[in-house]
Amino acid sequence: MKHPSHSFLLALLALAGACFFTSTSLSAVDKPNVVLIYIDDLGYGDVGCYDCKDIPTPHVDRLAKEGVRFTASYITNPPCCPSRCALMMGQYGQRFGKYGMSRGLPIPEDRPTLAKFMGQNGYVTGQIGKWDIGTKAQGPLQVGFAEVAQKPPKKKGSKYFCKNKAGKTQWLTDYDGDNIVKFIERHKSEPFFLYWAPEAVHSKNDEAPPSLTKRTTAKGKRSKLAGAIVSVDDQVGKLIKALNEHDLRKNTLIIFSSDNGANVGEEGSSAPYRGGKGSGTQQEGWVRVPTIFSMPGVVPEGKDYHKQIANFDFYSPIVSVAGLPIPKHCDGVNLIPYLTGKNKDEPHEYLFWLNNEPGDAERRHLIAVRWKKWRLYKKYAKDDWQLFALEADPKEEKNVAQKHPDIVERLSAKHAAWSKTLAPLGKIPQLAKSDDRIGTGHGWAYAKDSDR
Repeated sequence: MKHPSHSFLLALLALAGACFFTSTSLSAVDKPNVVLIYIDDLGYGDVGCYDCKDIPTPHVDRLAKEGVRFTASYITNPPCCPSRCALMMGQYGQRFGKYGMSRGLPIPEDRPTLAKFMGQNGYVTGQIGKWDIGTKAQGPLQVGFAEVAQKPPKKKGSKYFCKNKAGKTQWLTDYDGDNIVKFIERHKSEPFFLYWAPEAVHSKNDEAPPSLTKRTTAKGKRSKLAGAIVSVDDQVGKLIKALNEHDLRKNTLIIFSSDNGANVGEEGSSAPYRGGKGSGTQQEGWVRVPTIFSMPGVVPEGKDYHKQIANFDFYSPIVSVAGLPIPKHCDGVNLIPYLTGKNKDEPHEYLFWLNNEPGDAERRHLIAVRWKKWRLYKKYAKDDWQLFALEADPKEEKNVAQKHPDIVERLSAKHAAWSKTLAPLGKIPQLAKSDDRIGTGHGWAYAKDSDR
């Protein structure tokens, strides 16, 4: 006769086996990995899979071929700092007082960052590259990341050339890629969340060497930007290779996007849209960005998704794919059912912008609404609204506000109602001195248990 406890154990094992093969929920063992890539100033028209002809990006294009390419992906507070805050918090930055650049404004501590939420739920969290979020006291190690790559010493007078551990000069983006591989190798046997935000392709791309620029057909100043983009693509290739070598690709969600539109001063392209960072910053090209989701078996392959989303939507699908509940503070939605066709509604019928921080650079002021084919915007509250039908007029050359006063009234009323739900303008603390949150050196910095 079998011991009762033995029979009970066998029953549990049988039930567990059945659940393993029939349930769609995820255990601690099979939680997927997540890699979030956030490029600096990469334009909508600067990637091969977005119809760029002069810059080859085969590895990013592969992600699009194996996943979903978004054609209406937006950042709703376009400068780099607020864009990254919205990304990491999963909500409009205006909900915690961020109405423009507001560099140094604290991110709220009464709701978890994406990194903190993932870390609290069994993930190893790592960050590589640019931060530019929160106060000096809110570095990546203080808001949820367990491991952060240290900043390598730069070559004198250079932004993109650094000194590696062996003392040799190396292109910074390539150095980041090596750290991506090292992080994956260290954590291949446990679920991880990796956030890579390179300094490229922000500015100073004139440093790009011939070894990069000659791989493009771009001409003039744009050839330097093109070289920097090629280098970014190379690192995406390193990432995919490392995941494949460790049999992790099928269990990894990769999200690729940009913190705002093209850097016009570096001859970046927002094609077919107009404007971008530095010029035409009230126009579509500054806020519409390339975005790709890729995860075999979870995200459809080779699909374009045309309904509008925002960067604060990345938080929710990441935690949902990990089998976790979406925190209540999130403005974003779980995009996966929309991508698979299970949910045929609009993720967001309306998207809103309110960049009106007093004293912020004039070029960054923007008040806007997106709805269906329409884009309504103005620079300052005192200005008249301008209305454009983007499908027929992607370059926003024909203001049709006078022809469609009903649309102007509808969208302006929606914007006013949304504005009433926001927090007041946040106060930026005055710091006596700057404090570099991650020191210069090689290797990794680690969070204290109290910081996680």
